[in-house]
Amino acid sequence: MRPEAVIFDLDGTLIHSASDIHAALNTVLARHSYPNLELDDVKLMIGGGPELLIRRALASLEVQAASGEIDSLTAEFEQAYLDRGSRLTTLAPGARELLEYLVAQEISVGVCSNKPQHLCQTSLENLEVRSLVDVVRGSGPCFPIKPHPAVLLATIDELDTTAEQVLYVGDSSTDVSTGRSAAVDVALVRSGYDATPADSLGADWVVDDLRDIPAIWNQV
Repeated sequence: MRPEAVIFDLDGTLIHSASDIHAALNTVLARHSYPNLELDDVKLMIGGGPELLIRRALASLEVQAASGEIDSLTAEFEQAYLDRGSRLTTLAPGARELLEYLVAQEISVGVCSNKPQHLCQTSLENLEVRSLVDVVRGSGPCFPIKPHPAVLLATIDELDTTAEQVLYVGDSSTDVSTGRSAAVDVALVRSGYDATPADSLGADWVVDDLRDIPAIWNQV
């Protein structure tokens, strides 16, 4: 069924941001005399928001955080990431074409991410696609992070539609769990950051390229 809205995860789905996240994280780690991490390792840490990223990074380095250190490192990371200005971040293949198609078809577009709200907005603005997205919901004090469904349900509500009329597009097991909890159909891209192959995660559909998404409802 043709959806009324398509809602996207951000990192690993709509944008490829791992290189900037990796660089910002290593900037902060070096500032505190911690070893740098490899890009492939950092990719597997992405998806739970900045605080969880910091916790995963320190755990991988076998560092026991001091009292208050997680909060301070998280704040430093967010600022370092913001300062980079998305210089290494790109749109996922087919992202712009899909967004333009959805707008032309009068299908509403949302973004629902564990990345903080202001960083979501900045990333989309830097990549010049913010005007193609109707609603952006990032993490913040009002909602628990995914896979809790609250932020996805809030996005659906703000788009003035229902879960039955939404397709949620992500790249990870977290996205599948989020969609299931919200009773939303889920499609995954194979080019994301989850260590487990997308075909094994239990989504309703799996695609190689975002340009394949409309075929989900255009199949004869």
